[in-house]
Amino acid sequence: MDSRERSHFLDPEDWRILITLAAYRLVLVVLLAVVHGFKLVPYFFDRADPGQFFAIIIVYTLPAIALLAAALTRQPGLRTQAHFSFVIDSVAIVSMMYAARGVSSGLGVLLITPAVGCSLVLPPRLGLLHAALGTFAVFGAELWRQSQGQFEAADITNAGLIGLMLFATSLGAGAVAQRARRSEALAARFGSDLASLSRLNERIVESMDTPVLVIDEERRLRVQNAAGRRLLASPVLDGRPLASALPMLNAALERWQEAPNRDPQPVSFSIGGPELLPRFTRLGFNAWAPVLVLLDDAARVREQAQQLKLAALGRLSAGIAHEIRNPLSAIRHAGQLLAESPQLPAEDQRLLEMIQRHTTRIDRIVEDVLRLSRREAAVPRTIPLRAFLERCIAVWCEGCPDGARTVLIAGVSEALTVRFDPDQLQQVLHNLWQNSFDHGASDGRRVTVHLGAGRMNPGHRPYLDISDDGSGIPAPVREQLFEPFFTTASRGTGLGLYLSREICEYNQARLLHLPTETGTRFRLIFAS
Repeated sequence: MDSRERSHFLDPEDWRILITLAAYRLVLVVLLAVVHGFKLVPYFFDRADPGQFFAIIIVYTLPAIALLAAALTRQPGLRTQAHFSFVIDSVAIVSMMYAARGVSSGLGVLLITPAVGCSLVLPPRLGLLHAALGTFAVFGAELWRQSQGQFEAADITNAGLIGLMLFATSLGAGAVAQRARRSEALAARFGSDLASLSRLNERIVESMDTPVLVIDEERRLRVQNAAGRRLLASPVLDGRPLASALPMLNAALERWQEAPNRDPQPVSFSIGGPELLPRFTRLGFNAWAPVLVLLDDAARVREQAQQLKLAALGRLSAGIAHEIRNPLSAIRHAGQLLAESPQLPAEDQRLLEMIQRHTTRIDRIVEDVLRLSRREAAVPRTIPLRAFLERCIAVWCEGCPDGARTVLIAGVSEALTVRFDPDQLQQVLHNLWQNSFDHGASDGRRVTVHLGAGRMNPGHRPYLDISDDGSGIPAPVREQLFEPFFTTASRGTGLGLYLSREICEYNQARLLHLPTETGTRFRLIFAS
């Protein structure tokens, strides 16, 4: 670890150690002064000179205060203060030990605390240097004292034990400090990497176009990205229970927790609002871990699926065109030539008409599939709905010269506009009207189609209702209306409603069947 890294990560803690050591030194001076003030020196140190002992305390007080002030102001540097601290403590404690008549006074153990404190903030070599200096000071003072009087081997032994304690505590403190430095530096580096990764993830999530929510173990909304805030239109949902803020999403979460492998169902947070496909992921391995929610636009997902279907249908239609249409044309041409024969019996003529009718139906099926696969990209435009419907009805009536197929407009405002590809919208309307006239007049009476429009609240999405007064759709077949190749008519292809719904979804619209007591009613909800 270089000096810059160590200074950045460890100096605050090292300075706290020096401040603590300085405070300990000042408390020690005060305690020794109290001992002298209450004339307890002879009781604690029976051979000490009280006057000399007090003089050392007074002299020790001034550097103790100065060292505390230096530690608080962090001037001079940390290592310089550590060296000064140990030298001053060694001189003061050894002097008091000498005044108390040697190692037997027990004052020598007071050197252990400064040795440990300095070893925690200094490199191991300097900590051992301090231990060696303290040991030499204790031995020197003891030898000097005994040189002036009687030799006492026990005190020399005690001095050696104090030296061993200084070395042992310095080594232990240095090892602990080094280990703490390495651990703190490693934790700081990992913390920095984690913080950088967290900021990166936050930026990525915040910039995502997909709404992202995080739900905690109490089912409260905790995190939303920008897209999520725009979708919910209220940033104050943070911390609110999911059941009250977004009940539809709460129900979807419960279904996912019951069956995580089940395909998610689209949800909508408002009537007429966009359909969203929630995807849930648990951020952990336990059952109470937070849940990450991605809200995909169901229309976009369907559009992507539609692109895949169109690609598959494109390949299918090419095979159909090659494998079916050519022999079908040959069959139709042969039937036409056979129909020109004047000697054809009536029974054969009926069979020939059946052949011609079914070849025409097959050709229509092939044409519908080709139209679906060849459909060009939608070019939505803003359309004044009433004027467009009037033009669309006029085009429709041109193909019905007998006027038997009536389409009426009622309740469509002149100011109402919608977004749709005009050619594709006309194709959808003509298809729906054709279905009404073909399937609604089961009893032989004439059917009238009525057109009504408005806006859905609170989504304010415009809609168009296509209803008729025909016989209606039987309940058992309503669930299969939009399935491809499903039809109740012998001459139908079963692709009309399926194709209409696909075109609507391609224009970000929705085509729904609304059950009614009489007749049939479809609702086309346009994009907002």
